[in-house]
Amino acid sequence: MGLYVWLLPLSLWAAFAQTEVATTEQAPYPAQVLSISADGVELKIGNKLSTIPLDKLRRLGFANSATEERVGDTANAGGNASSSNSARRVSLRDGSLFGYRSFALAAETARFELEAGALFSLPASQVQHVQLQELNPAQWTQWQAIVQSRASGDTLVLIRSDEALETLEGIVSAVNAEHVSFDFGGQKIDAPLSKLAGLRLFAPAPLATGRNRDDSSAKLSAIVQDRSGNRWMTAAATQSRGSAEVELVLQGGAKLTLPVEQLAEIDFSAGSTQFLANLEPLRRDSGRSPAAGSVLPLGLTVAGAEGLFGARARNQSQAGQPALGPSLEFLGSGSISYRIPPEFTRLRGEVELRPSGNRFTPVQVGVRLENEVVWQERLSETGRRWPIDVPIEPDGRLRIEVSTEAETPVGDVVLWHDLRLVK
Repeated sequence: MGLYVWLLPLSLWAAFAQTEVATTEQAPYPAQVLSISADGVELKIGNKLSTIPLDKLRRLGFANSATEERVGDTANAGGNASSSNSARRVSLRDGSLFGYRSFALAAETARFELEAGALFSLPASQVQHVQLQELNPAQWTQWQAIVQSRASGDTLVLIRSDEALETLEGIVSAVNAEHVSFDFGGQKIDAPLSKLAGLRLFAPAPLATGRNRDDSSAKLSAIVQDRSGNRWMTAAATQSRGSAEVELVLQGGAKLTLPVEQLAEIDFSAGSTQFLANLEPLRRDSGRSPAAGSVLPLGLTVAGAEGLFGARARNQSQAGQPALGPSLEFLGSGSISYRIPPEFTRLRGEVELRPSGNRFTPVQVGVRLENEVVWQERLSETGRRWPIDVPIEPDGRLRIEVSTEAETPVGDVVLWHDLRLVK
């Protein structure tokens, strides 16, 4: 069953008029994209025409289409973000993430209205979980643990207090603007949306028919980001010559048409490369004990100080530094963990000690796979990058660690350059 979209009327626009093209063989450059197909991307560079095969293309970036917040960005999650993207968002089984205005489910079909106004429907079997409202940091942490845990049925996530969520397993039969119709052990419940953090739809081993059928078998070709911050995991992206629209086929088989005006980027390297900084982490630890709270050395107390330490994504290319993609930056000690997506077999990149000033202390850095150290190094000098190229296991848990040798990590900044998973 396909994905049906009705888009609001848009004025005609010079499709791909100002596009930044990044390939595997040279630095990004401006060009006009004439068409996109399975054969490659047809470009006009000045007065010359050129076609770049998809396996040589990394990214198409669209002018004036930067998003203020990514749906998949957890840095602002848990009540810190003002955008409604962090309050209402959907995760599909193929990895697509998007914000929405309204949501309904009936007769095995889920229907959404996107932030930009588009309406679409898709089989409920393709929906993984739906966050129904904004959550505070304590609730957000519990929500993440719930959606990553094992389940044996559909799950309602109830808000019991500002500090606690509770789950009920059963069968979701319908969702409307007011409540979720739920079968809990034979008891029919209409749970008000205002009392729910979200819901999770269950999918066991693939079945031949019914809501649990698994159609997510297509190979990932590109990741498309739109201007609303939505992320679409696509098996195909095409655009005909002269068209102001791009047609997407998601990995789950759903189809979507987006106007070029709504695009932020198309990442064609996604099928063979995945930067860790673009993945949603399983866990982030600042390296400071809970007792430390917001107390800094010398007895100073600063609200939010715990958020100053640990790992964060950093776009080196925006800072004028050559980079294949986003990097991870650690301020002092900390760790960050990820679940390795299927089919990726190696971790590659470089790590560097880059202090913010002249003062620094040596640091220990390492990579763990399922709690086993697979790479480690002691960084004691600046101006040098240590290469990383280690085997990994698909679906395994990957942990990146930094540990300073000083109690007060003055100037200790560690950059993990272009840290990426490859097939």
